[in-house]
Amino acid sequence: MPGGESWYRMSENSMEQLRRRPVLVRSLDRRALILLAILAAVVLSYSAFRGATLTSDFKNPYRVARVFWETRTLDIRGEPRYPPTIRVLLAPLAGLPIGAAAAIWALLSLAAVIALPRALGRLSGASLREQALPWLAVLTFILDALALGQSDPINLFLVTAGLALARAARPVTGAGLIGLAGMIKVLPVAFWGVLVVRRRVAGAVVGALMTLLVSIALLTVFAGWGPGLSSIGEWFAVLREQEGPWGLVATQNSLRENNEALPVVLARSFGALDPSLARNAVSLARLPLPVIWQIWLVILVAMVMTWLACAWRARRAPPERGWLGMFALTAVVMLAASHVVWPHYFMWLLPATLFLARRPRVLVAVAAVGQLAMMVPMLRGLGCHMAIALVLFAMVAREIVAPARANPVAIAR
Repeated sequence: MPGGESWYRMSENSMEQLRRRPVLVRSLDRRALILLAILAAVVLSYSAFRGATLTSDFKNPYRVARVFWETRTLDIRGEPRYPPTIRVLLAPLAGLPIGAAAAIWALLSLAAVIALPRALGRLSGASLREQALPWLAVLTFILDALALGQSDPINLFLVTAGLALARAARPVTGAGLIGLAGMIKVLPVAFWGVLVVRRRVAGAVVGALMTLLVSIALLTVFAGWGPGLSSIGEWFAVLREQEGPWGLVATQNSLRENNEALPVVLARSFGALDPSLARNAVSLARLPLPVIWQIWLVILVAMVMTWLACAWRARRAPPERGWLGMFALTAVVMLAASHVVWPHYFMWLLPATLFLARRPRVLVAVAAVGQLAMMVPMLRGLGCHMAIALVLFAMVAREIVAPARANPVAIAR
């Protein structure tokens, strides 16, 4: 047929170009892409605006990084909940006016969210269609994090990409990405534990050592040997003085309803806490606060023991289920162990919702109740989002330990 060969070559080229397009683009039609682009533009503009007007949380790390940029002083007490390294990592952004810095930060956060489905797919084998409902279940938390200029979108991507690399026989690089997330905010280093229980012990150890050495190098090279090392000691000292749930009570700080950390929720609801310190709380009992802290620690121990049992059981599961399940459980343990958990932290429930992707009713309930609690302060005061996290922890653990009775369905690649 005339022209048949040229038509065939054109078709081959078109198919090759289609295969080279990102998975996200190939999986969506034009209308969906337009809607997502509009949503992304609105979120980006809103986040940048709030950052520029000092109404987002980005101003906190920006402020201490700006102090370092201008004076080479590591201001630890100005923002003790961030590790000293964030002051150096954000210094280039802090050299810009806060409006420009907030816009760049918002763009980086949005890019991390856009890249996250592919990283989750590499880790779990879940297609974009299979990820849709799990994403919807935690969407309110993701939008909150983006609007507030928080680091969680970037950290969640770094951890997910790190675990995917570790699963793909690149554990040192994966552990390094998790370490980078830990240099921004400490909590993500908990995910080195996933590498350990998934038999990537050497990679986890090397990655942890690399993170430690790079952190010390950053602090000492740019701040000086003495100030760099002393900042680490000062940071630990401030954490002992002011942080932990007992520190929050002593300093009368972060006890309002938006802090849904497990020990704080227990103190507001069941502890002898001054009512004037806990806004929108419902007091159900008046137990001494030391008893509340002991109850919290007992719950943590039980969760860690469950985590260990699941780690052992997950060795027999398909790799994608084992990795994703331990990712999900570790995220909830991390949330339960922290003394400060704002609503946007619960975007870390995404691995759990993805693990439970074949339970649509559960995910719809998570989305509905999560959004309702975002709108009703008293529900946040009662720790509604933390309760959701604990329920998801129990469901994921049950499916790992007793798959036959829990009727799991592996996510097909």
